[in-house]
Amino acid sequence: MADSIEIDSGNTWCNLILTIIIFFIFFSIYKTRVLPSIHVEEFYVPALNSTGNFTTINNTIYINLKLKNRNPVTGLYYVDPLYFNLSFIPKEQKTSIHLAEFGLHGFYQGNGKAKRVKGLLMTHGLPSVLNGTQGALPAGAFRVDFFGKVRYKLIGYHKRHLMLLAANVEVDDKTGVKVGEKAIRLVNSGAWDHKRAILLPVSMLLGAFFM
Repeated sequence: MADSIEIDSGNTWCNLILTIIIFFIFFSIYKTRVLPSIHVEEFYVPALNSTGNFTTINNTIYINLKLKNRNPVTGLYYVDPLYFNLSFIPKEQKTSIHLAEFGLHGFYQGNGKAKRVKGLLMTHGLPSVLNGTQGALPAGAFRVDFFGKVRYKLIGYHKRHLMLLAANVEVDDKTGVKVGEKAIRLVNSGAWDHKRAILLPVSMLLGAFFM
């Protein structure tokens, strides 16, 4: 009888220790926070497609973005305002050519979830990039900038984290498609004037973009 009680007591301590270990593992994961990632998965400039039959310059650009919450157990709130800026940076020149901007309403993203933002974006400066001639793309790269803030879904935690991200996108001047199949990740950058983004009117939101 005594031996049986001793064995049960040992199992109780093992279960308690195991519970504590599991608790600390989940607690450490819960407290470990990372900012979301944004990737350019597709980028297409129809005006550069040599097989296209355009009578005038096609001023649209197709873009496919992926916003992913990389936290395994923590949700994210994307806080208004959220803005993307699109421009072209000629090689060996500091002045970029502004093409367009668009905004997103704030939203909640569950742990490990991803959101797609894709569609045709009407630009305003593409003819300047193409020098008025189809297929005449100068040396340089398109640039995608993002400005926004996120907040983690944690009890008693309300801090907002600023995100200034950017990436250069190289496009094939014969097909108009992004060079390479691998998605391009936006990385930290403070180059874009985010104060300007704050002043962008709500009318800049494009209904053509959807999840």
